[in-house]
Amino acid sequence: MSGSMIGIRGFIMLAAMAVFVASSSAGAADRIRLGLSWLPQAEYGGFYQAKADGIYERYGLDVEIDPGSPQKNLGQLLAAGAYDVVLGNSSIVFNANAVGLEFVTAAAFFQKEPTILFAHDDPEIETIADLKGHPAAITNLSVMSFWPTLKKKYGFTDDQIRPYPYSYAFFLSNEKAIQQGFLTNDVGQLKREGIEVKTFLLADNGYNPYGNTVIATHKFAEENADVLQRFITATSEGWKEFFHGDSSGAEALILAGNQDYTPETFEDAKQAILESGIVEGGDAETGGIGTMTNARWKEFFQTEVEAGNIPDSFDYKSAYTLDFVHPDKLTKP
Repeated sequence: MSGSMIGIRGFIMLAAMAVFVASSSAGAADRIRLGLSWLPQAEYGGFYQAKADGIYERYGLDVEIDPGSPQKNLGQLLAAGAYDVVLGNSSIVFNANAVGLEFVTAAAFFQKEPTILFAHDDPEIETIADLKGHPAAITNLSVMSFWPTLKKKYGFTDDQIRPYPYSYAFFLSNEKAIQQGFLTNDVGQLKREGIEVKTFLLADNGYNPYGNTVIATHKFAEENADVLQRFITATSEGWKEFFHGDSSGAEALILAGNQDYTPETFEDAKQAILESGIVEGGDAETGGIGTMTNARWKEFFQTEVEAGNIPDSFDYKSAYTLDFVHPDKLTKP
């Protein structure tokens, strides 16, 4: 094909795109109500980046980001129509659908969750298996999610469990204690307090759900497929800009929405996410930011069945769709 023909085709395509963008921007923006699983923080950086940089607006979207809290039941709010999409993980949507809710995961912006167990800097602790028998401060939700897998895989026992204190007091008072935390903030905070710890990322130790998943009802996903696709594509761009562009706009929105968050905590989390490949690693390297695969979903389903969290008769494929994560719709790292 001649260069002139390529040029003509390119011109026509650009003209068509310009008409599409003009017509999209001329009409009213499509609204998306997004429910976060927690308060504004760098773990949601790509969403806030897309909001701050006008990426959502460029895709014809008006995205309302509503922070989460311990008092909010995102599943109930999603089912009731208070939100169009919420953030969660593979385990949450399995459990929801197992009790009759009809939720579907449309994208996963964390290829692995940043959940960790951390222990004192003890030379006798080298692997996660060495944490067997240590008193463990974990949340009630974790007792039902990752703890059964650790019991099955490493011989952990329920008599290790201690109430989660929402502080480091228990951990610091007992040199044998271990505690649940997040790679994205606890490690940096402990270092600033002069406390060295050993960390074990659960995603690298047998419990590997997708995180920061975009969950909708099947009804919303089917009736608003174009809107949902644009939201996922725009958010994928937002994550790329968050890491490799100017993230100051996202940081400003996050700090304004979470008075207890600091620039130091923001930077800790951003670097931890980037360096550990939580967003851009794994299948995202080739499939794009937000991608999912059948193989990963099947693997996690088998993990949950083996732990006794889900019956093997459960239709795990009802919990996700790959319709919105085509590689040409997602931004590569």
